[in-house]
Amino acid sequence: MENTSSNSVASGVLDLIGNTPLVRLNRVTQGLEAEVLAKLEFLNPSGSIKDRMALFMIENAEKRGDLKPGSIIVEASTGNTGIALSFVATVKGYPMTVYMPKAVASEERMQMMQSYGARIELVGTEDLDSSLDPSVHGGVIEIVPRQKCLEVEGKDPHIWWARQFSNPDNVAAHRETTGKEILEQTGGQVDAFLASIGTGGTLLGVAEAIKPVCPDAEIIAVEPAGAPWIGRGKEAIPFIEGITDGLLFDILDGGVTDEIIWVTDDDAVQMARRLAREEGLFCGMSGGANVFAALQVAKRLGNGKTIVAILTDSRDRYLTTERYIT
Repeated sequence: MENTSSNSVASGVLDLIGNTPLVRLNRVTQGLEAEVLAKLEFLNPSGSIKDRMALFMIENAEKRGDLKPGSIIVEASTGNTGIALSFVATVKGYPMTVYMPKAVASEERMQMMQSYGARIELVGTEDLDSSLDPSVHGGVIEIVPRQKCLEVEGKDPHIWWARQFSNPDNVAAHRETTGKEILEQTGGQVDAFLASIGTGGTLLGVAEAIKPVCPDAEIIAVEPAGAPWIGRGKEAIPFIEGITDGLLFDILDGGVTDEIIWVTDDDAVQMARRLAREEGLFCGMSGGANVFAALQVAKRLGNGKTIVAILTDSRDRYLTTERYIT
């Protein structure tokens, strides 16, 4: 962060993205000998880890000349990415349109995006909905909204589609910030890292930072039990060029994960509630899923080991619907 005075005054709100605390869990880990640490990503300015990605993608697009005055940013999102991009876009002066799957649109998330000035287009996903579990993997439910992004991008040269699911700046954001912060905060001692899988950018980027320093560290993906994707392999991902090809394929092709843990919606929700009531951590459901899985890993790894789990976002965007959406 660039300071404007000796009092460490931030030059703008975007300077407050990242550098989130790493906190030891105490009550939910009782009886375990391993140390479980939570990375509090819900303390980013718009309330989720996606702020890191949004800033990296937008600023690098500006450097390349892909984004310029007069550009309009579009993205398909179930919530967190849409909120983060709307936040960064409004600070930088870009109009933002979010194509959101109607099936999982919640009033909280829509109001957050609209508060930042974004326009929301609800997209019907009826052809997909009949086969989806209520937990819904973000990569699945976003297929039709991504098709809308591709369509509008092709019609208007002012449109810039962020492409969170395939943009390498998504991975770079976590390699250069999240992963490096974890290494610094742990003194380079990480035995396992856990993150829920949405686009896969967090898991892939942090793994790229941690593995060269901690080659024996386990990289563990967390997925909703009712709608796993990478846990079923590439054959489970419908390949649509420019729509579903991206970071998830990079994870599968690169053998990044040492283990995949599937967590039910109920277990994710109950752990998120415990984290609020026992640790004072007001995180969302995927954070609950990550900690639920981390406790299993801690039990297996035992004394002297350090496990890091991501608390992805704030619970304020799940107050009317507590489903586990990555």
